[in-house]
Amino acid sequence: MRLTRRDRLFLFAPLAVLLTGWLGLPALLGLFATFSTYSPFATSIHFAGLSNYLSVIEDRQFGAAVRNITIFTVVAVPLELAIGFGVAYLLRRPIRGRGLLRLLLLLPWLVSPIANGVMWHFLLVGAHSILDFAGGWLAQSSIVSPIGDARLALPTIIAVEIWREAPFVAFLLLPGLLAVPAELWEHATLDGASWIEQVFTVALPSLRPLLLAITMLLVGLSLGTFDSVLILTGGGPGSASVTPALYSYNQAFVINNWPAGAASAWLIALAVLGVGLFYINLAKRSVTR
Repeated sequence: MRLTRRDRLFLFAPLAVLLTGWLGLPALLGLFATFSTYSPFATSIHFAGLSNYLSVIEDRQFGAAVRNITIFTVVAVPLELAIGFGVAYLLRRPIRGRGLLRLLLLLPWLVSPIANGVMWHFLLVGAHSILDFAGGWLAQSSIVSPIGDARLALPTIIAVEIWREAPFVAFLLLPGLLAVPAELWEHATLDGASWIEQVFTVALPSLRPLLLAITMLLVGLSLGTFDSVLILTGGGPGSASVTPALYSYNQAFVINNWPAGAASAWLIALAVLGVGLFYINLAKRSVTR
């Protein structure tokens, strides 16, 4: 059944109003703030041109945030995909309790980033942490928490994020693996292909569009990493684990530099938009092939 223009107007008008009020207007106000000296406590507002963007780009802390999020994305996303694919590949065969295991895969992801950060902070810091417990077994007086070490803070956050996202990746990939025709697996087995060869000749080609979509989703989520870092390390020690999203939050709500916070937020938005456009381009190429 085809929808008339009037039907579409009635169907999508509420969504348009909601997006305009809750997303569009705040985004435009934030964009306006990046070109001005706006502050909730300012008595006057002046046009600032691109000075806010220049100050953010020239800020060494923002440079550290860009470096950290680049390392975070380059390391975390491939590992999340690899671990998630491995778990999904193991679960593709009929086993008892597979439905329950699929449900359990969602549990780490269903935990909110704030609760996730609080939980891991409790496990890694303090007199009742896992490290303190292990130190007692090893007859060590104390073991320094990795989130307090400038060299280990970012790797720790990466590991925590992989723990949270990899099961979700497995949950998304498992239906795709189950949908691969059994004949393809049988032909590969009859041809004497090892399980590694079956992964590259059967599984990955069948999952290419899904893997591409999940990869772009993970990259976008990585670029906006904020909650768990705020709770676990606060961006420290120093700027060892600060991310662009946390930098934007600190500028706006801690330092009260709203224009710089808005400018850095829009830079993050542009990066995510770039990832989205890159995905659309790749998706179109895969369709035309």
